[in-house]
Amino acid sequence: MVESVTTAKRRLAFVIWNFEITERGVFEQLVDRAHRQGFSTIRLHLSWFNAEKTPGVYDFAPYDEQIDYIVSKGMDVILTVDLQRSVHRSENGVKTALDAVIDTDEFQYAYGADTHVPDTLYGTAMVSYASPRGIECMARFYGAAINHFAKRFGHKVIAYAYPTFTPYCETEYWCAGAYDYSVHMKRAFEAYLSSLYETAADLNLDLGTEYHTFAEVPMPADTDRSPLGVLFYQCRHKVLKALIDRLADVQKNEAPEIPFALQFGCVWDAASIRRCTLGFTDLSEKADLVVVDDAPGFDHAFSMDYIAGALRDGGKEFGNEIDGYYMIENGTTTAEGYIEQGLTSYRHNASVQYVANWMVDEPLSNYGYIFSTVSQEYLEVEQPECVCEDAETEQIPVSLLRLFETGDARDYQDDYRRISDDGERFCRLNIHDDLTAKVYPNSVAGRDIQIDVITPADVQKEEEKKSVKDTAMAVAALGAAAAILALGVAVKVFFSDRDDK
Repeated sequence: MVESVTTAKRRLAFVIWNFEITERGVFEQLVDRAHRQGFSTIRLHLSWFNAEKTPGVYDFAPYDEQIDYIVSKGMDVILTVDLQRSVHRSENGVKTALDAVIDTDEFQYAYGADTHVPDTLYGTAMVSYASPRGIECMARFYGAAINHFAKRFGHKVIAYAYPTFTPYCETEYWCAGAYDYSVHMKRAFEAYLSSLYETAADLNLDLGTEYHTFAEVPMPADTDRSPLGVLFYQCRHKVLKALIDRLADVQKNEAPEIPFALQFGCVWDAASIRRCTLGFTDLSEKADLVVVDDAPGFDHAFSMDYIAGALRDGGKEFGNEIDGYYMIENGTTTAEGYIEQGLTSYRHNASVQYVANWMVDEPLSNYGYIFSTVSQEYLEVEQPECVCEDAETEQIPVSLLRLFETGDARDYQDDYRRISDDGERFCRLNIHDDLTAKVYPNSVAGRDIQIDVITPADVQKEEEKKSVKDTAMAVAALGAAAAILALGVAVKVFFSDRDDK
């Protein structure tokens, strides 16, 4: 153990979901209790569907009051802007737009269905990340929100801000629902394929198919791990990254002093394939803070070192989320398990931890010692002990393509535990993105790469040349050996003559 290498201020943030604006008395009780139990920060959710019910008309007043109260307690805010909208329903087979801001067809659609992804939370649904109009509406609102809170409170109160897209309040696709199979994603996939291949015939050579046009190529199911599944994953990744980058640019333009944050459910488990977060290093290019939501049973040391390894060149902060009390009640974990998660994450250089799904008064009272324990050991100590990489740190290569194909990181975790002494020492995990960067042979890029590839005929010619060369070298070697032997005899005679004298 060494003194922490983390220079950023550590934060323990209590999450107030606030999807439907929390009643004032309840809100103040939650803030008061979190403050007493050692929390330094409140992560506050602002719902797009609540704040903009009429296009271009924003109501941020309730959130201003909430932040004012947080500030009165000497705490600051991590602002989460949830970019979901009201559900559009189908009445007697006819789509009816119930949302004044977003049209029905801008939403994500379920696999094989002519309807949006089923209702998610509080009667909301997710906008398609491939919808040009949907993206513009999201960016417009996000910019207005960031501008408002930056001007009113500044970066000394708004510690971080970031957009989220799912009912789990994460910046990804929703792992518990379907992929986006809207007409917008279909167009994006067609455009992506046409950017990779000159013709559908070239694509067929890589897929073993007989499509006549790119428009004929279907969007595969989420269980597809074939080359087509890889291509669709790459497309979804590209679409998600473009949206994240767009919103990062909006924030940097409106409030450059407020760090841009992201949260992913996970970046290496089986559900990460649905979330499209395996290539999170690329997704996080413009982020200042990256937080993952570890399940209680995960190896938290592995998670933190995995993220540290992936983000090592960007100087980014990272963190973890501690999930709700109900996992203690149902036996998934224990209070001591949550303490271990908090301490392990900080010990492995996390600078931020969220505590989510603890909005019920009694459990928060009963288990509050979890967070006061974590706070006392890491937030209230100037230089707590943390693991640190050194020159002799062993490294583990990680293949994203393998994670995509298997959905299983157990082998990597087994190697990690062995090398790190079960998390007691830092272990570098080097992520090789052979998934989003994979190139197939008959794509334009694949054929460019193959220009320098030796053909079978070339191999035969090289072998013939090598055989001739080897023969010549063998003859030369024999000659050299004879010369050396002769020289050795002469030297021996010479020294013998000197010794005789």
